[in-house]
Amino acid sequence: MILIANKTCGINFAPFATALTSPMSPLLAALKMLRPLNLLLGALAVLISAALMPAWPAWGAIGPAMVVVAAFNAGANALNDWFDYAVDKVNRPHRPLVSGSLPRWAGLGLAVVLFAIGALTAAQLPLPARNIALYLALPALVLYTPLFKGLPLLGNFMVAGILGLTFLFAGAAFGNLAALWIPAGLAAGFNVLRELVKDIQDVAGDGREGVGTFPVRFGVPAAIKVAQAETLLLMFACLLPYISGAYGATYLITLIVGVELPLTYCLHYLVKHPDPAGGGWVAKVLKVDIFAGLLAVYLSKFDV
Repeated sequence: MILIANKTCGINFAPFATALTSPMSPLLAALKMLRPLNLLLGALAVLISAALMPAWPAWGAIGPAMVVVAAFNAGANALNDWFDYAVDKVNRPHRPLVSGSLPRWAGLGLAVVLFAIGALTAAQLPLPARNIALYLALPALVLYTPLFKGLPLLGNFMVAGILGLTFLFAGAAFGNLAALWIPAGLAAGFNVLRELVKDIQDVAGDGREGVGTFPVRFGVPAAIKVAQAETLLLMFACLLPYISGAYGATYLITLIVGVELPLTYCLHYLVKHPDPAGGGWVAKVLKVDIFAGLLAVYLSKFDV
């Protein structure tokens, strides 16, 4: 295709192709820093929120909501990499800033631009959605790493709460905040666990840099026990929408297959591997399992 384009219009597209495909290109490095999978999860959360509305919202509301969620999420990822530069040298040396694929200032620069895009877009939304985005989500995203990350468990709850706010923000943007409280609670509970096992995985770098996460303060064995207790609590909490009658059999079946069984596996794995490597593997499983949780919430719409 590049050769055909060169012959037909005289434009050499090879540099553009190289920029998009080279593993060392700044463009791909920036994309990697912004965490595409996380951005996809945010977009899915907005779309599922729209699907749970009594009537499908106008795309004029869905589009801006997705822009805000994507921009804030990407900006937070870039800012966290900028703040965590020293920690990532130990925990994640492959990340773009510490590996040298991008200069360190790129993390802060991209964060500022993305937060500005998100804030300007949020300002066009209804007042409840605007307030959630500008006065709850944005300050929490900016302050998480420098202020809350080093507070044992509180930092985990902060990140989990931010993800829960995604659903509440979408509900407010679509004019029906009440319909999204259950998905918000489930998403928050899921991510409390994931953030804790990520802290277990990162204990070496966090400890060296004096970041007081729960595993650093109280030790990995204690953190593993808390993670196991959180897993059991989450497994029960996920059943509550069915027990209460809010969601039906479709939700239950999808939940058991896609969420409860993987959580059982995670619980067993933490028992057999009570160490940072075990926490790292469980964090990966949970990252994928979130998709199953979103699917269960979406399919609840078809329960009668």
